[in-house]
Amino acid sequence: MATHDLDMENKKTNPKKKQGKSLTKRITGWLHLWLGLVSGIIVLTVTLSGTVFVFCDEIVDLCAGSAKYVQAPAHAKKMTPEELLVKFHEQVPDRKAFYFDTYREADRTFRVASATKPPKDKNAEKVEKPKGKGRGPRGIFAYHYLDPYTGKVMGSTKSYEFFYVVAHIHAQLLAGKFGKTVVGVASIIFFIQLIGGLILWWPKKWNKTTRTTAFKIKSGTKWRRKNYDFHNVFGFYSLLPAVFITITGLIMAYKVLTDLTQVTFGGVPDAHKIAEKYDPVYDPDKKALAFTDFIDRSFKEIPQAQQVRMSVPRKDSATVYNVVAAKFIGLKSIIDGKSKEVNKYTGDEINYPKEVVMHEVIEHMNFDLHVGYWGGMFGKIFTFVIGIICTSLPVTGFLIWWGRRNKSGKKGKEIKHIHQHRKESHHEQLV
Repeated sequence: MATHDLDMENKKTNPKKKQGKSLTKRITGWLHLWLGLVSGIIVLTVTLSGTVFVFCDEIVDLCAGSAKYVQAPAHAKKMTPEELLVKFHEQVPDRKAFYFDTYREADRTFRVASATKPPKDKNAEKVEKPKGKGRGPRGIFAYHYLDPYTGKVMGSTKSYEFFYVVAHIHAQLLAGKFGKTVVGVASIIFFIQLIGGLILWWPKKWNKTTRTTAFKIKSGTKWRRKNYDFHNVFGFYSLLPAVFITITGLIMAYKVLTDLTQVTFGGVPDAHKIAEKYDPVYDPDKKALAFTDFIDRSFKEIPQAQQVRMSVPRKDSATVYNVVAAKFIGLKSIIDGKSKEVNKYTGDEINYPKEVVMHEVIEHMNFDLHVGYWGGMFGKIFTFVIGIICTSLPVTGFLIWWGRRNKSGKKGKEIKHIHQHRKESHHEQLV
């Protein structure tokens, strides 16, 4: 008994130094937990919608199905884009085309991107249109596929509208400026979470055991431990690309970062205002070139191009057409080609200042880096996988917290039960 008391006294006076977490890790762990709980749903929504968007072009083509192709008649000549647009509006009068895609291959259909027209207001002529309000309701987007030899609509898909909604969920949760602010704040928190996760992941000492724990998922464990390993190991492997994707997203979300990026890499923040000064002056007496002239010129200038996209001007006073010629043109992607602004009277490319051209290059490059278009199919698959992991992090993190919470509660009940049992036993001995 005396020996036991002496041992207890020695433990009190000379306690063994506990190998616990450092203050930095305790603070980081607290922040990692509560920032994750606060922003988890937003981060989950943003990462999931961004991940879905990666393969938008492939899904759009898949939804089109057989409407993408037509049996090309022998020696037949394709109708002009103007004629095909007239045919389109005759068959689908409730929609307004805003660009079209035409293809080099004889068996590819003519694709029209359009939106439903806003409902007509009977009192529209009596009420003055507010300045700076644009066209009003944008309508619902869709792709229609026309036989280029007859003008018949072969099919349509609203996958365009679906990905438009997905993109706006990703950028602003369909809540306008307020939603954009919420997404921006959640993205900053996610960036902090990634750095905090690295600090928590980093072992105190590097040895064989810690290396195995840090880099591998242990087999034969229960789901809680498996979930913990998924969160830590996959979180580490996806860290650098996730940080990169988050930074490129923040550049698009915050104007101050957008402008800083432009200035740093040789662009200019107010490029669109500068570009307007170089647009040709509208002349009602001049006749615009036919769409076919721009298409033929584009296919000649870019031999590898298989597709040309042209904007359909909203009004006659527009003097600039956007023309894209490339091997492939998707919703937001251009593969092996070029986008340019051209004079509708001469067909010549507008000679914008170097900093204005760089603005567009930087803007498109940042977008391509963000969504995985930088490396073709490999870049898309890589970004998709990183997106899946990032989407899972709030879920696995929540399950870790929930499991520990329930475990702590269970232990507390067990301890309380033991104390109650001891109290009852002691009472029985006294009686």
